[in-house]
Amino acid sequence: MDTHQTPWLRLSLATLAVATLAACSPQGAQPVTEKPGDKLGSQAQPGPVPMQAPDQAPPAANLRAPAQAMAQGEQAVDIVDAQGFGQPIAAASAMIPAGWRTQGGVNWNRQTNCVGNQMRIEWLASSPDGQQALEILHGFSWQVQGTQIQMNPCPAVPFNSTQAFLAGVVQQRRPGAQIVEYRDRADLSQAARAATAAPQGGTRMHFDAGQMLIAYQVNGQPVRELFSASVTFSELQGNVVGGTSMVFAQRAPEGQLDPKVGDRITSSIKANPQWVAMLQGSTRNAEQRFSSNQRQEIERWHAGEMARINAKGAADRAAIRSQTNAEVAQIYSNTNANTQATNDNMHRRNLEAIGEYNTYRDANGNNVRASIHGGQRVIRNPDGTYTTTSNPYATPPVGGEELKKVR
Repeated sequence: MDTHQTPWLRLSLATLAVATLAACSPQGAQPVTEKPGDKLGSQAQPGPVPMQAPDQAPPAANLRAPAQAMAQGEQAVDIVDAQGFGQPIAAASAMIPAGWRTQGGVNWNRQTNCVGNQMRIEWLASSPDGQQALEILHGFSWQVQGTQIQMNPCPAVPFNSTQAFLAGVVQQRRPGAQIVEYRDRADLSQAARAATAAPQGGTRMHFDAGQMLIAYQVNGQPVRELFSASVTFSELQGNVVGGTSMVFAQRAPEGQLDPKVGDRITSSIKANPQWVAMLQGSTRNAEQRFSSNQRQEIERWHAGEMARINAKGAADRAAIRSQTNAEVAQIYSNTNANTQATNDNMHRRNLEAIGEYNTYRDANGNNVRASIHGGQRVIRNPDGTYTTTSNPYATPPVGGEELKKVR
């Protein structure tokens, strides 16, 4: 494969493999600490969050000392991929405290051409009363806004560091939460660097990891939550790609967030080699399909253009050059007029990428948001409700209409 045509696909695959095989966080990092007297300024409801590697959570005056939460025993559980390869298979195993329950597993979104965003881990282990939990949540692959190229299928967003990424995650998933502290995790960065093969072909790689402590309330009860991620940034010919395949989040009531519980669970996670091989094969196949389709489109366009130019001769080639120059001049003249509209579209697409939804518009000009997981078609019913579907043969009922996706 020509690495100059699809470098981002190779980088996404490398990031995905490293993050999957090195998912367990190393020990001994400096912990984030809660500041005594911190007050929660707003309410936030917990929900699914993307994340990678929480190691240390905040041992401070309002956190309990390393607890005996696992002293009463542990239980082995599987993190299951139920849909990726035809039949359920354990993607990994983990040890969790006895009595804790789990839900979720590995999901897939193979409709996206951004290979790093196809695998989506959504897994939760929680205490019997639901007060304490550790989540392994899907990460994100993106182009850093301002460096994006059209042929890269990954979305462009302004996350140029792990801190910026986690701040975006918190804003999207824990609206109103207070960011108590952010701390770099050099140990995780070094581990990712050690697990990654040396880049080739002029690629430069940067490893960045950190953890963000936040505070919010649930039903009037103060909660602390620690988000951790390890992001790999790769740059080739000015295009910068960032990615992390998963993020860890540990939460508990204020004063009860025990880093040892999260450490024990994350350090016990072991990937299933059979599933890892299937994952890597699936990712390579997706990369090859996208690259092949892209190359064929380029070749068809090139062949058609050459045939047209040869048939029409030198005079037409001169006319084409003249027309091209005129079009370029028109593009430059329209730049200022289009700047605001472009910024608005980029802002909307950033929000759509983070929120995992698309925007549709009905015949009256009303915008409707629909999750990317609910189907690519949105139909307005006569009673004013909406239905999402991926069925290509579905037709709107009488008095209804199919909404158009906002581009």
